[in-house]
Amino acid sequence: MNRRNSIETKARILSVAEEIFSNVGFDGARVDDIAKEASVNKALIYYYFKSKDEILDTLFLNLVEDAKKMLIKCMEGTPNVCTGDNYKKLFDTYIHFITEKRNIIKVAIAESAKTKTKISVVMELGNLIINAEIENLRKKYVAQGLHFPEDRQEMLIMEFFTGLAPFFNYALYKDQWEDLYQVSEEELQEKFYQAFKKTHLRAHLL
Repeated sequence: MNRRNSIETKARILSVAEEIFSNVGFDGARVDDIAKEASVNKALIYYYFKSKDEILDTLFLNLVEDAKKMLIKCMEGTPNVCTGDNYKKLFDTYIHFITEKRNIIKVAIAESAKTKTKISVVMELGNLIINAEIENLRKKYVAQGLHFPEDRQEMLIMEFFTGLAPFFNYALYKDQWEDLYQVSEEELQEKFYQAFKKTHLRAHLL
């Protein structure tokens, strides 16, 4: 198998595994099912990955790396969140990322809920986004001659539980919400943004 085919096959295995993990849960997923859906021999999966756990670890690693790339790109042109509707561009970037990655995010949330022995990928992902947000906010406050809050723990808690957690909830319940309440993706996103402005973003102006 040449290098190009090898990369494509490995990517297909990961893509299928992500979908199956999302549909039936990591514990309920079987390598046999991944092999069948990916149209590969089970032995080939074990050629690329030592175990089902390594497949999951690879998916989580890719999620974190993609989040880093997203943050680098969006923070280059982050608007001033303290005025008007300027946060919308950043919000839309986050929503696009969450929507695109919602299957693996669902798995990450499920796994984080049952582990107590290590920092979950949800916390790792949250740490990346929160630190980027806080640093950007600090710069905006300083640029406007405003006093930036000194209580970092309070800022961390606010950013995670009122800023980031709603996006995780969006990843979990987006599809169900649209089906239950018969709303379009565009309408849900707009209503979500309006609610987000009245809650989390409002806190930055206090």
